[in-house]
Amino acid sequence: MEGTALKKLNWDHIINRTLSAYNVISKSINPANLYKIELTSSQIKVLATFAERDCYTMTELSQLLSVTLPTMTAMVDRLIQNGLVKRHRDENDRRVVLVKLTPEGKKVIDNIMTIRKQEIEKLFQFFSPQEVVLFVDSIEHVAQLLKKARTTQA
Repeated sequence: MEGTALKKLNWDHIINRTLSAYNVISKSINPANLYKIELTSSQIKVLATFAERDCYTMTELSQLLSVTLPTMTAMVDRLIQNGLVKRHRDENDRRVVLVKLTPEGKKVIDNIMTIRKQEIEKLFQFFSPQEVVLFVDSIEHVAQLLKKARTTQA
């Protein structure tokens, strides 16, 4: 029954609506767009990863952000040039290279996260409390489905 209902959907229309909504949402909460920060959204994602831990290997970063190791290396190189991260050797295993935020990188990502939170709070002012809960529940559900789809494809 569910498969039949899915076949009847106008997928072009659904995909266009999804992409349109995604573009509005991402532009609304992207601090690089809002405040002309000279970082790409990918670089911001790398910096934001350090909210979880102090340092990562290049492999860990590439896996967390679902990019290839050469792509992550290029991103980290640009962040190093901007003084936002640094590489150093693991004290326990000198073969392992770790990436860590610099004090400037911490300041930048803290500022970005503050801006992002403020922008989301501004957006939620137009929502009723029930709409906030529905929105957050829906976004979390979509994120779980996308994670599941990604692990199924891997």
